[in-house]
Amino acid sequence: MATTTQKDDRIDLRIEAEQKNFLNYAAKIRNMKLSAFVLTSALKEADEVVADKVHFSIAEKQWKTFCAVLDEPAREIPKLKQLFSGPNKFKE
Repeated sequence: MATTTQKDDRIDLRIEAEQKNFLNYAAKIRNMKLSAFVLTSALKEADEVVADKVHFSIAEKQWKTFCAVLDEPAREIPKLKQLFSGPNKFKE
């Protein structure tokens, strides 16, 4: 038996009757309730928006250059080394 989680939050929107009719029509084509159709569609769009901010692509030559730089030994930064060799102010 499938379990469902209780949904406590709501999103209310004001739309034109024609828009609601169109969404209802699309939901019926998918055999979904209107709210499920709208939620599924909104989440799909949100995934795409977030993915555009999280994932990027570059040309192969740029990727190889990027990887080569990452593979180089780290530079020694004396001030940074000094900072981390002192007492840790965040430990109690």
